[in-house]
Amino acid sequence: MSKKILCLVLIGMLLFTLVGCGGGSNQSQSGESADEGPQGEPIKIGYIGALTGETALWGQAGLNGMLLAEQDINDAGGILGRPVKVVPYDGKGEPLDSVNALNKLIDQDKVVAVVGTNFSSCNIPMASVADDKKVPVIATAASSPLVTVDESGKLHPYSFRIGFTDPFQGRVIASFAYNRLSIRNAAVLTNIADAYSTGITEYLVEEFERLGGNIVARENASSGDNDFRAQLSKIKDAQPEALFVPWIYKDVALIVKQARELGIDAVFIGADGWDSQDLPQLAGDAIAGGYFCSRPAFNTPAAQEFAKRYEEVYGITAEAECLFGYDGLMWIKEVIEREGAADSESIRNGLENTTHFEGLLGAMSIDPATHDPVRDAAIFKIENGAIFFVELHVPEN
Repeated sequence: MSKKILCLVLIGMLLFTLVGCGGGSNQSQSGESADEGPQGEPIKIGYIGALTGETALWGQAGLNGMLLAEQDINDAGGILGRPVKVVPYDGKGEPLDSVNALNKLIDQDKVVAVVGTNFSSCNIPMASVADDKKVPVIATAASSPLVTVDESGKLHPYSFRIGFTDPFQGRVIASFAYNRLSIRNAAVLTNIADAYSTGITEYLVEEFERLGGNIVARENASSGDNDFRAQLSKIKDAQPEALFVPWIYKDVALIVKQARELGIDAVFIGADGWDSQDLPQLAGDAIAGGYFCSRPAFNTPAAQEFAKRYEEVYGITAEAECLFGYDGLMWIKEVIEREGAADSESIRNGLENTTHFEGLLGAMSIDPATHDPVRDAAIFKIENGAIFFVELHVPEN
């Protein structure tokens, strides 16, 4: 090959390289593709929920919601130009499994924040791990005050929540029963083995009696007993107008069926543990006319549209927990963008200083002294095999 031909070949190769393989190019002057997605190391956010077991319905819904948020964030360019990646673990709804999952997420997966769980019994022991390792954890529906503060009232600096607390929920339930339903005599059946149930019982009884109501019977049982007739018989003898049942929905179905079989005609009233589309089907006619307190759920236009999308993507009915998962990740996104950094300490500071976040569950701010959200609660009624929104309710003084 002559020197002239060799020279022409080299020039051609150089031009080919400069223009770009295959001719036309979408590259900008900076050399980056105009239609490229987020670049660089992903921002890893952990998720802990019951992905197996009796409460997997909720845990899987929370994860599904987070994954849809992950998709939306990355489709819009990521967070600070970086992709976000959800790293899920199965906490099985058990404290030890959830703590182990948190340790793995922090030590092994190097996440900068975690969303989950929806159980106070899991988040309470997780709080000290989060504090020690300085990684923020956002509980979803875990409602015990001890999720964010210890027994002495000292704040857990790295624990937050997106749902309301047991004291607030207990006040809402008692206020609604007394002021809206005009209930004056009520009974309570408590799951003595569950911090969620005992916590709500404490606060609703305190508020109901403060308002002037009478608790005519207080009975205890444990999840897994399956036969509640002994306790319910004592409750029947007290002739309450209402029976407070702050349990998880699967137990609620069994309790109300046995109560009706014994001839108890009181109004059943519960908390957000009732919040499952499966409850009306599991409890049948026995639960008809019952009320419960929970988050606004799918009663905002944005949440209704999200539910349609969720059902199209997953082919299943949307549970309210999916809204927590979606909002949890979107809250972290808002915080990172506001702080301009994606490290755990910046996220913690941003979460604590949130004065307004608008999510699928509505608007909220954070009380920096407790890390609890300030937001609305909703009342729902079960009728004709379905759950209906009644009102947003704020306890009356």
